Amino acid sequence: MKLLNFSEPVEFEDIIPGSHNRWGNDALLFRINKGMAKLSTKYGTDKCGEIYGFLLLDNKPLINNYGEELYCPTCAKILSIGLGKENVDSGLIDTIKFSQEPSNDITYAFENVKPMLSILEDGYYLLTRIEMIPTDGDGNFFWNLAELKKLYKATADVYYKYHVSSGTPKFILPSQSVNCLNEDRVNYYLNQMKNGTTMTGLAYYYEGFMSTLLDGHHRATAAYIENKSIDCLTIIKVTGFGFDQDKRPDKIYAGGEIYDLSLFSKPGRIHKYLKRVSESQKSKLEVEEVEELLKDCQNVWVHTAPPKSIDFGKRIYPDYLSIAFSDMAGDISDERIIEIMDRRDDDAEFELEMIFKKLQLQEPEKAFGLSKKIINDVNWKVLIEDAFRYLASIDSTEVEDIFIKYLIDTDYDSKDICRRIADDYLNNR
Repeated sequence: MKLLNFSEPVEFEDIIPGSHNRWGNDALLFRINKGMAKLSTKYGTDKCGEIYGFLLLDNKPLINNYGEELYCPTCAKILSIGLGKENVDSGLIDTIKFSQEPSNDITYAFENVKPMLSILEDGYYLLTRIEMIPTDGDGNFFWNLAELKKLYKATADVYYKYHVSSGTPKFILPSQSVNCLNEDRVNYYLNQMKNGTTMTGLAYYYEGFMSTLLDGHHRATAAYIENKSIDCLTIIKVTGFGFDQDKRPDKIYAGGEIYDLSLFSKPGRIHKYLKRVSESQKSKLEVEEVEELLKDCQNVWVHTAPPKSIDFGKRIYPDYLSIAFSDMAGDISDERIIEIMDRRDDDAEFELEMIFKKLQLQEPEKAFGLSKKIINDVNWKVLIEDAFRYLASIDSTEVEDIFIKYLIDTDYDSKDICRRIADDYLNNR
């Protein structure tokens, strides 16, 4: 198949070790100079003054974003599908589809996708591999974005008890309508998974915890059915730079991460180019352009539900809050847990709560042990309800014994939530 004949505006810059990323894999920093700007994010208002944001591919909206919340990093965004990838030039789609091959080496992957990367607008980007969860961040099948507006909580950073966890690429949005879902292709990939094949995709980081899937919808669907993740080669735009106290550039921002410019061999060149691009790049649409995009999206396709023959009920995946709390937790070593429980100040309360949530995701046996410590320590009653709720999710005779002991040792109190949790658990045994 003949791909589009692109020029070479793509230039390798540096490698960021995986230890500097929350997703744990190396990221390759590259520069786009005189890119085609076929894939870009634009903003504007309609004739009534309503605010819109668009993720555009070949000037066709893949995702529509509504309202003033799009300027608020901790506000959930209202999204809908745009025209969908199926309405974009087929040659461009073929370039995206055939550019990605599974490879453990990010440098090799970069060389492989270079022809496609030139569709980006000028700036710096990361290319990395991330294990994505094929849901909307709230446990629902990812391919459920309709032409109707829907609130996506996972598009925002998380603000919890005066702490902020910036979003990180973890969940996926579709770039085409569910009308394109083909059961035969899904079954083909399900058979591949049974033979040990890892499902892969190509994604573009959108915002918060969400990325837009550019290629791999059927593979992601198969992964969802089997309750697995999908290995996505992910493009992340560098969205800005920061300064130290002396007003010297010292950092860049991308994908919820902050990277010290000292990581790179040519920090001055990076800052200079980012500054030039930010000053010259046009991201604001005229009212007429917004109106034209909205007009294009009207009645392009009729939304249909996914096939009933496939079970798209909720699977067991962490949601965006679980990911955020896990990021906030940091080190979960036994030594740190002991130090925190001995400290017993306001910071310790928050730290132990986050560790407890992270252990539930990553090390359930340690979470079980920490639950018992919390219940048996009179100084940690503030987390006892959390501990009871977690234990109630476990089918165990030991949990049964813990709950019975609590009911015997404590006086009846109609406001005691722990007694209610224990009663419900024991009554359903």
